Amino acid sequence: MHMPNEILSLPVAGGSFAIAAVGLGTLCRVASRTISSEKASLMGIFGAFIFAAQMLNLPLPFPPGASGHLTGAVLLAIVLGPAAASVVMTSVIIIQCLVFQDGGLLALGCNIINLAIVPSFAGHTIYHLIAGARKTKFRIYAASIIACIAATILSAALVSIETAISGVIAVPFVTFLAFMSGVHFVIGIFEGVITASVLAYIYRARGDLINGVAGGSPRLSKAAFIVTLAGATIIIAVSISLVASAKPDGLEWSLQQSTAVSSESIETSTPGPANGWTSLAAVAGSALTMIVIWLVSKIFANRGGGKCITP
Repeated sequence: MHMPNEILSLPVAGGSFAIAAVGLGTLCRVASRTISSEKASLMGIFGAFIFAAQMLNLPLPFPPGASGHLTGAVLLAIVLGPAAASVVMTSVIIIQCLVFQDGGLLALGCNIINLAIVPSFAGHTIYHLIAGARKTKFRIYAASIIACIAATILSAALVSIETAISGVIAVPFVTFLAFMSGVHFVIGIFEGVITASVLAYIYRARGDLINGVAGGSPRLSKAAFIVTLAGATIIIAVSISLVASAKPDGLEWSLQQSTAVSSESIETSTPGPANGWTSLAAVAGSALTMIVIWLVSKIFANRGGGKCITP
């Protein structure tokens, strides 16, 4: 759902960038005070995992001409808290934009708001409202799926609104919103199932990382847990060249359905056929993301003095 430059006006792009910058400055201060030292040390590997997962576009069963990928904001928010999740997601989005040209530079503010800040806080809120104070396995999984669906649709609605306000392309707002909401409802289910599956593993391996889970000691050490996440990240990155779909993502598919604008008029990020270089880029990007977020987490740890409160 990364927005390209071509569908945004300069006022919308500039305004969203200013909002994102102010919001991130505040969230960095909040994260440095609220995230525990142990979770701060896991930010890098979670960021690398999300980077690799976002590159894996899979074809959707419905609509058949579209593909979708994990966003990851809700998963990060459940484990790290919404402020730290926003920071990690922003790092992923910036690296995708500057290094891999995924999403436009002028659209960076919108993409940070739509894919990092809003879904992190919306997903975190909805998840905790449904899961309750004492979280059972069923409540965790059900709440995570519903939170992913709601957060994904909300992000899709924001994209539709920003596109309509910009007025750069002749997209009927109601039609575009309907297509965006429909296809991202399916993508939200896809993301919810993946998020619940990852949480099921975390619940068994390191249940203490899920806030509100009572009892039980961790089955894996932190080092072993990091190794398993790193292994999963590498497997996902290598698999991209084998299973990634070249079909348009939800945003591009919705634009195609909503308007007759030609591919020459709008530059999209629809991937071409994946190959070995795609997998190599995914591995390199995941490693770069992990290093950048690890450095950010060190700043959080130093500011927090190791006496932070678990979100």
